[in-house]
Amino acid sequence: MNDFQEEVVEILKNKAADIFGVDPSTLSEGTSFVDDLHCKSVNIVQFASALEDEYEVEVPYMQLNKCATFADAAKFVDDALSM
Repeated sequence: MNDFQEEVVEILKNKAADIFGVDPSTLSEGTSFVDDLHCKSVNIVQFASALEDEYEVEVPYMQLNKCATFADAAKFVDDALSM
């Protein structure tokens, strides 16, 4: 995982803390959106919105929804911005 992807994971951890009231230090790149956080589609939209606000780029929530973990999402955002 590169530095940019680690930055994305930190954003996701902080957003998860806001949405679910969890301690961000208990989350990691291996955190699963569904298995660990029990995310619903509205939550994925919230994560996508947080990333859009941070990087000023469109993050399609349907694509983000296909990511299982924070690491998968970080790689997705990295790849999307690298295009």
